[in-house]
Formats: sequence, structure tokens, C-alpha cells
Amino acid sequence: MKDFVYHNPVEVRFGPGVLAGLGARVRAAGLDRVVLVGGGEAARRVGAYDQGVASLDAAGVRRTEVWGVAANPDLGTVLRIAAAAGTGTEGGIGLIAMGGGSVIDATKAAGALAPLLAEGRDPWSPFAERTPVTRSLPVFAVSILSGTGSEMNGNAVITRGASGHKWGMRCPPPVVAFVDVSFQQGLPWRLTVNGAADAMSHVLEFSVVGTPAASASAGVRRKDTEFPFFAEEAVLAQNEALLRTIVRAAARLRADVHDAAARGALAWASGVGLSGLTGVGLGAGSWESHALEHAVSGLHPHVPHGLALAVIYPRWMEEVAQDKAPAMRRLAAALEGTVAEALAEPGEDGNPSALPAGDRDAPERCALLLRALFTHWGAPAGLSHWGVTKGDIPRLVQLAKEYPRPLQLAAERVERVFRASL
Repeated sequence: MKDFVYHNPVEVRFGPGVLAGLGARVRAAGLDRVVLVGGGEAARRVGAYDQGVASLDAAGVRRTEVWGVAANPDLGTVLRIAAAAGTGTEGGIGLIAMGGGSVIDATKAAGALAPLLAEGRDPWSPFAERTPVTRSLPVFAVSILSGTGSEMNGNAVITRGASGHKWGMRCPPPVVAFVDVSFQQGLPWRLTVNGAADAMSHVLEFSVVGTPAASASAGVRRKDTEFPFFAEEAVLAQNEALLRTIVRAAARLRADVHDAAARGALAWASGVGLSGLTGVGLGAGSWESHALEHAVSGLHPHVPHGLALAVIYPRWMEEVAQDKAPAMRRLAAALEGTVAEALAEPGEDGNPSALPAGDRDAPERCALLLRALFTHWGAPAGLSHWGVTKGDIPRLVQLAKEYPRPLQLAAERVERVFRASL
């Protein structure tokens, strides 16, 4: 394993009714004013807004509200939130994000940029320079949609206007995350699968860089597939369990969107999936597929991030399968049975006959399994579903190669992944 430092200071309050403690927790942080940030009408519709506001009012916390955060939020929205909060130099003010990953990302970014703006800094500099921001207005996250894991990490992904640059910044994480999955009961399947695909991709971005231990010649046989011991065994085994949990939870929710147990499992697995635990000892991970997808939804903001990854990720896996053969074989062996279960009709134990044909030991096997799974879940066959065309490819390649975290793939290989993903 590579050397690492793990520190995640987010306090997670998980379960029914936890939002009743929002006001008291804000007060305990020494705050008497907040900017409450939301997207559309979802927070009001599911009851999170009413519960949160009642708690704030009972604690005597004053509030300003900023609404209208869209999917794939842009820098202009972040600056609008930051302006509502002010510089924070006078103290006593925090931010409450009430929504999914886009709302939480925009709020974290606004909290981190507020002190920088007071100093006259370029608001895009933390994104372009990849310099972590260490100061922020306190942020509280109320999650009503699972997938991004934004409620449990110090990352914020923002698009820079019409340039198509969709980049991330490192910033302080939320002080507290409130996760009550009763707000997610009955969530439409398209939103559930978008979040599930996103959560899986986060775990995969780390798992694909695992390496077999050089001294381990003997493996553990599992379903006729040699499963060597990896240097990062503890982390990879944990990641595989998270992937199986996400797949099984999503499959149950596809059959019943009101399955509370599955909704809770998906919420927790999604949060842990990008909390830092999944990358311990694996270095920075890959994140090449995210760079490719950020190019797509940066250029076309209407494209849903998770479902676009469901298209791109298997194509990227095919492109790099030979480069990362041991990790790819391991992932395929770990997921084959769970994917077979997900492809089965409700009530059946599994449907191996629905699995893709071919060599089960081929490095490309994991890509085939994921494509079969995402297709079964209703993901589009290609990016053209959202209007992405061949004419976009040169700009997409350029945006992907401009990503602040350098890609290992040469431009011609990036282009090949985009063409295969159309």
C-alpha cells in the first residue's frame, strides 16, 4: 500500500427525524445566521424544507435563501451564493445545502470562495491551480438524493460558464451531514440509477489501480477465477463489498422505489464511496473516466453526470483493460454473481444466462458486465441520446486533456473512447 493520511471530520447524522436537530447543531457551531441553498422544488416537496426551517426557527437562527441551483452547477451560481453569505469576516454565519450533490457542491464551493473573494482573489484559481482551500464558512449538508457522496467529502465540482471547463476544487467538507432517507422514498428510478452509477464509478476509480502483491504466488480460487492477494487487499475487499451493496440496493429499488432498507444502504454506501476510505493506500486513483465525463457535461450541461458515466466508464475500461489486467480481472470476478442477480426478475436468485458471453478471465470482462447492468437499468446506449455528436469530439478531447489532473491516455486513445461512447 502507498503511504497515506486519512482524516474525515464530517459528523454524519443518519436516520429518520435527524433534521429536527439542525437548528441546535447550527447554534452549537456558534452561528445565528445561515444562507439556505436549494435547487428546484424537491426539498419542499419531500418535506425536508419544512422540517429544516422549523428547526432553525425554533433555535432562533435567522436565514436568507438562495434557490435555483441546477445540475452541473456553474461558477455564476456559486458566486451568487457567496454574495448572499458575504465575506464571513463578521462571524456568525454559515451555509445550509439542502438537496443533492449539485446543491451541496455549489454550497461548499461558495463557502470556500467567500474568504478568497474578500481578498480580491480570482474565484477560478483554486480550480485551475488545484490548490486546496483550507478556510471556509461552515457548511451543513441536508442530503435528499444519494450518489455523489458530496455530503461526506471536501470536493466541489463546478463548471466555468460557457467555456466547458468542469473542474473540481479541494475545500473543507461539511461540518455536519444530515441523511434521512425518508426524504428519498419514492424517488424516480431515473434519479436513483443516475446516483447509483455515479456512486459505483467513484469506487471503481480507485479500485482499477490496485496491484497484485509481488510475493503472492498462490491465490484464492473463487468461481474458477484466480484471485491473487493484492497489496491493497483490505481496501479493495471493502470496495468490492460497497460495489455489490450499491448494485443490490439499486436492484431492489428498481423493483420497489419505497424499499426503505435498500434506500438506506444505497445512501450510506454512496457516502462512504467518496469519503476517502475507498482510496486509502491506492494513491490518487485513476479519475480518467471522470475527466472524460466532465468534458461532456461541461460542454453539454443538460447531460446527467451519473448516466453519462454509465455510458463512458465501460468504454474506458475496454480501452485500458490490457493496461490494468489484474485489477480488471479481479473486479469482474467480484461482481459477476451480483450482476447476475441484478439481471434476474424479481424473486429469482440470479440469471447467469443473461450475462455477456465470452471468456470470463478476459480483462475486458468487467466492462461487459457493467454495460449489461447499466443497459438493464435503462441507461442510454450512447452519448448521442443527449445530442452529443461526432462534431463535438475534437472539443471533448481538448477539454479532457486540459483537465488539471493529467490524463495518462494519449489524445488518440481519448478520442477512441469518445467515439465508442457515442
